Amino acid sequence: MKKGNRSFREIKTALPFIVPGLLLVSVFILYPMLFTIRISLSEYRIVQGEINFIGLENFKNVFASGSRFWYALRNNLLYALVTIPFITLGGMLFAYLVNNLKKGQGIFRVGFYLPVITSWVIVALVFQYMFNNSNRGLINYLLVDVFGILDDYVPWLLREWSGNTAIWIMGIWKNTGWAMLIFLAGLQGISKDLYEAASLDGAGIFKRFIHITMPCLRPVTYYVVVNMMIGSFNVFIQVLMLTGGNPNGRTSTLQYLLYDRAFNQFDFGEASAIGLVSAVIILTLTLALNNQLNLDNDDTEETT
Repeated sequence: MKKGNRSFREIKTALPFIVPGLLLVSVFILYPMLFTIRISLSEYRIVQGEINFIGLENFKNVFASGSRFWYALRNNLLYALVTIPFITLGGMLFAYLVNNLKKGQGIFRVGFYLPVITSWVIVALVFQYMFNNSNRGLINYLLVDVFGILDDYVPWLLREWSGNTAIWIMGIWKNTGWAMLIFLAGLQGISKDLYEAASLDGAGIFKRFIHITMPCLRPVTYYVVVNMMIGSFNVFIQVLMLTGGNPNGRTSTLQYLLYDRAFNQFDFGEASAIGLVSAVIILTLTLALNNQLNLDNDDTEETT
């Protein structure tokens, strides 16, 4: 009986600290999540305020043959496959080089990090200018008017693969500085004794990078890759500002398709279904990546 009273007193003492957090989670996470699931299984008429249950019809429309969902999913996966290696390796390499500088580290840190803190809209406007379809675009001007490599101006942002390439380049340029800063923090935790011992054994800067830096940065690399993987399924502003999903949804992504379905076509049921499918894909890829890198087991073995 005393044990039960003690447990009750402990719970009563903890409740004032737990309840506010539970309320916030319930209002801003659980309720929107459950409401999204409800909408995905319904025909939601937002103006009339009507929600009519239609089962899995929205999901059938999403997965239907010829649906733009498949182009959007393909583009998200391609974005991840193209940008993540460049961002990860580029960030690691730049961090390693900056970390070995004796002077000017602060200047290079700021220089590499400037694209990260620059607004996505501003960056998109710059890329719009670079890939402009007429002679006003920097790339067209250089290729046609300056170097004469092409005979006519190319509508870069109106074509499927050149439009996707512009989106990929923008993502790499914008995020490499963030990865560099994370790797730079990870480098601070590597003992200098390892580098000194390797130098005494005759290892050059390249061998030290391959055999010391990369293995020691494995947990940091996992963190960067997972964040970039999640980010690759949140690509939206690039598509909205550069291509608008054209031509015919061939440069669309899941987030842009969700936006288009919800706010252009007012099909909130299908938009919710796309959002849930995106969440499941991100969760599955993250778990698969965690299992592949096997970091949890490695940490357990080290501690034992």
